[in-house]
Amino acid sequence: MRISKISRIIACGVMVTMLQAGCSKSGKQSASGNAAKSAGAASELRIAVIPKGHTDVYWKYVHAGAAAAARHLGVHILYQGPAQDGDRSAEISLMREFITQRVSGIVLAPVDSRALLPSVKLAGSAHIPVVIIDSAIDGKPGKDYVSFVATNNFKAGEIAGKALAKDLNFKGSVVFLRFIVGSASTDARAAGCMAILKKYPGIHIIANQRGGATAGKCKAVALSMAGSLRRADGIFAANETTTFGMYLALQQLGLLGKKRFVGFDWQSNFKRPIQKGQIDGVVVQDPYRMAYLGVTYLVNYIRGKNPPVKFDTPAQLVTPQNINSPKIKKLITLPPIR
Repeated sequence: MRISKISRIIACGVMVTMLQAGCSKSGKQSASGNAAKSAGAASELRIAVIPKGHTDVYWKYVHAGAAAAARHLGVHILYQGPAQDGDRSAEISLMREFITQRVSGIVLAPVDSRALLPSVKLAGSAHIPVVIIDSAIDGKPGKDYVSFVATNNFKAGEIAGKALAKDLNFKGSVVFLRFIVGSASTDARAAGCMAILKKYPGIHIIANQRGGATAGKCKAVALSMAGSLRRADGIFAANETTTFGMYLALQQLGLLGKKRFVGFDWQSNFKRPIQKGQIDGVVVQDPYRMAYLGVTYLVNYIRGKNPPVKFDTPAQLVTPQNINSPKIKKLITLPPIR
């Protein structure tokens, strides 16, 4: 009896070991990040979403889109970005923190196209897949990260350039106010706008400076260009921060409505100036959809599907003529974050 009982115990142990070995073998992944796909069977995936910051209204749309996707997919998001937009060190620290926490995956809007790449690769080596949204990074989609979901910022910059050139009747002096160094998205917008303006011999760019990570800093830089602004016929600003900072500077200088002004991104403070013609237009992205797709593609990847390697979320020009249209109203209305 005793020997028989021991034999049965040993046999059961062997069976468990064989089953565990079989499961381990069948669950083996070959590519970086693929090991995370097995986590799709877990009761709840934890997806980290890292925006460039919290100060801009733009990131509230990103938060709402990410939260909606998480709710629909039955996953949990950990939404956290740098306290101040443009803080590379803080974003790198957040990446490392989430890697240490062994989250299921990361959706990242990189502050700097080069500085964040090592962190993305570190996540990959830890089998934590990453989807890039909003701004490009110096890696290869499908290799260094799963997908890239963003506006085609060069084309969006061309939209701004065409609008500004037309507003100027294809002649005059233009001032550029750009965002911080290393921001691939805003640099691409400036390049696209400039490419259009250079097609017209009568248009000349007389100032081209970078603002800063806050509207206050951008306002200060714009005020330092007061001489150029007074001589200018047109103004281009590359994102929400630079657009708002420039708006405040023009207001202080008494130049609102006296210059043709095209900016980027949306916040409620722009509605009245656009309606009054003090801002001739802003090129608006779809950050809600961008984040929604970013989270969706990442979760689909973890669950064994193959999302698109790249997806372009089109931009729209908001002007005094179309700001009250149903299409634009839907685009600029901030959904609740639930």
